[in-house]
Amino acid sequence: MRLNVTKSWSEAVATHFERQLQRLRSDLLRLGTLVESACQLAYGVLIERHLLSVEQLIQRERDIDRSAQELNREAIALLTLQAPVAEDLRFLVMLSHLCRDLERIGDYALEIGRAGQTLLRYPPPPCLEDIRVMFQRSQLLLSEALSAIANLDPEVGLALANCDDAVDADYQRLYERLCTPLDPQEPVELRLILLLLIRNLERIGDHAVTIGQRVCFIVRGEDP
Repeated sequence: MRLNVTKSWSEAVATHFERQLQRLRSDLLRLGTLVESACQLAYGVLIERHLLSVEQLIQRERDIDRSAQELNREAIALLTLQAPVAEDLRFLVMLSHLCRDLERIGDYALEIGRAGQTLLRYPPPPCLEDIRVMFQRSQLLLSEALSAIANLDPEVGLALANCDDAVDADYQRLYERLCTPLDPQEPVELRLILLLLIRNLERIGDHAVTIGQRVCFIVRGEDP
């Protein structure tokens, strides 16, 4: 009888742990959705010149920070109270890193939105179309990174590095273009803002690649 009671208790604890783990995974994906929507709002400000999106973006960034902090606390509590092994352990250890990656992408989105707000003072710059293409590529990288998390798919995660090459090429091309001498009537502020924009977009791509590498570690237990 005592053996059966002990077994039932162990099974109940294991089931409770699995539920908590699944909830953390769902919450992580919800955080990713918030970050993705922040990037969409930033796109609206920068490319579509929607000024009202800035206030929404600021609120979204607060939601992202709050969600990331809560996820970190819950992951630490679960690590402390349970004794996870293998993939579950790696997921909980990597969770704080994934939250930080997503939180940073949210920060970049807010910076892009604020820069886009400043750009509204000026006519659309000639390079805006190239920046739009780079922005869309960065958004696609983020979407693929979230897909890798959702499915714990290391292959999708590893493929992100190749996709990021296009974003890096966009950055290099735009950087060289923006580092040419200023026209006499061109404001210095405009050039600096554009340089900041492409740097933030490049960093979004870098963090998406890092997320893919973390997913690979969670599943395979080794760095790619």
